[in-house]
Amino acid sequence: MSHFLGFLMAIVLLQGCMFLLKMDSSFYFDEVAFLIVIGGTLCAAVITYPINHLIKMGQAFFRIAKKNPESYTASVAQLIQLSVIAQTSRASLLEASKDTKYNPFLRDGIELILSGFTTEEIEEIMSERLFRDREREEVYGAILRTLSKYPPAFGLVGTVLGLVSVMRAVSSGADSSEIGLQMALALVATFYGLILANFVLVPMSENLFNKSAVNMAHREILLQGLLMIKENKSPVYIQEKLNSFLPPLKRKDLVGLHAQSEAA
Repeated sequence: MSHFLGFLMAIVLLQGCMFLLKMDSSFYFDEVAFLIVIGGTLCAAVITYPINHLIKMGQAFFRIAKKNPESYTASVAQLIQLSVIAQTSRASLLEASKDTKYNPFLRDGIELILSGFTTEEIEEIMSERLFRDREREEVYGAILRTLSKYPPAFGLVGTVLGLVSVMRAVSSGADSSEIGLQMALALVATFYGLILANFVLVPMSENLFNKSAVNMAHREILLQGLLMIKENKSPVYIQEKLNSFLPPLKRKDLVGLHAQSEAA
């Protein structure tokens, strides 16, 4: 949810600047500038990408943005629990593979283990899924990054249109106050373009890229755990191997290894 806090901070920042400049926020509203920047960016988006890609991008952004990356600590705990279950019985592992509390990527891997695939085959299949998942997630970030170059350009278009209007006003004998007002409105288009690009589209695209990278690293941990479960490694080994990915204060001891050491 931190991205929503970022948008709120941006709004407060802009309002603060307007307050310090002793300018009313209504001075920064211009219908022509709004139409040129927003409408122009939408037109460029439709020309560049198919409509269905843009719709999917919007859906994917809200789905990914509102979902916080999964905790490494929770995933390590799940893998240790599954390793203990795998040592118990195949039926228990089959039941766990259908439990929705586990990560979907993790459940897919358990199903492959139960289906009898070799370690190499599981690694190949899950690595391909891992790569394709990241590829799909980064497509939407790439679209937003591409679209972010259009608003400043359309802002300049709006400014040029405004300056043409200013020049016509000068030629018709308009007074200095009217010319100054039209000049200010002409610059609003550039302002809109910069705001849309640098406060909205670029941060949104980077948000998707960053979350994709985090998800990739998270799935790599899950894959390592799955391969160790397939190789029938002991829960103690899996616990200590996966604890390497966690900071010391968050490491797990679900199999009681540390308690046994202290007792000895």
